[in-house]
Amino acid sequence: MKFYLTAKYGAPALLLGLLFFACTKKEEAPAPAAPAAPAAPAATNLSADVRVVATVNGDPITLAEFQERFARAGFKPEQGAELEVKEDFLNRLIERKMMLREAQRRRIKVGLPEINKRIETLRMENGKDVKETLASQGIDFEKWKADIWEDMMIERLLARDVHKRVSVSGADVRRYYQANPQEFEKPEQVRVRQIVVATEAEAQKVMKLLQTGADFASVAKEKSTAPEAEKGGDLGYFGLGDMPKEFNVVFSLPRGGISEIVKSAYGFHIFKLEDKRKAGRISLDEASKDIAEKLRRDKEDLLYKAWLKELRSRTKFEVNYKALER
Repeated sequence: MKFYLTAKYGAPALLLGLLFFACTKKEEAPAPAAPAAPAAPAATNLSADVRVVATVNGDPITLAEFQERFARAGFKPEQGAELEVKEDFLNRLIERKMMLREAQRRRIKVGLPEINKRIETLRMENGKDVKETLASQGIDFEKWKADIWEDMMIERLLARDVHKRVSVSGADVRRYYQANPQEFEKPEQVRVRQIVVATEAEAQKVMKLLQTGADFASVAKEKSTAPEAEKGGDLGYFGLGDMPKEFNVVFSLPRGGISEIVKSAYGFHIFKLEDKRKAGRISLDEASKDIAEKLRRDKEDLLYKAWLKELRSRTKFEVNYKALER
């Protein structure tokens, strides 16, 4: 078992649940265009259904608002989503409103320049114009901009109440390493290049090129249809079982060895073994950063759950799940 694959992400960021555009997909939430003002329930461009599905400290969430948020999150209400999915989404929406109201009560501020900076960062990360991207998905830019304000308000609240209260010491890291030795055992690993083509005939032509002394990486760049072709077919290091079973042939190759043609569901492969790493144990120095991150996430997860429970205890809310039924 490789430690790096077992570390899980902590809950505080993920349990917000509605920070959609962080994944470059869809975002949602109601609020006025002016980001420094308190968020208000969104007007809906779906059916103006004013039935209330929940209230948070007296503030209603209408079915129309829920449907709009649900749709803007990437769900398709017209396809009859499972009631359980809708109920979970409503719970996350209630949590979001609770946290936003708490941030406002604590007088947390997020200014327009900060929002614009976040939007510019998203534009640079995605390499696309934000307004055009949102428009192509049917998302109103001003509502999405208010979402960014909400997101940042909640982020700052969590930073104060959760993240800054968590620390991980060197002793914590060392104890975890000593108590979980099995997580740091690494199997034999190989570094491999591959060339993938669509037909066996093409693979035969590639094999002839390689047999005449052509450079494998250069041929991969020119001929391979796989995503790593631009890197000369380099797949990096992996262990037995990390790749489809057809790749197992590489473990019997000598360094520099080239495989026969191997057929898989992806096409016809030719592999070259670049390097081998013996099985062994990851040192504490190598693992310490990842352990610290894991422990921090775990601590934040526990603290976040306790913090949210306490916030719930101070919040008056009612939920009408039956209104979600169709």
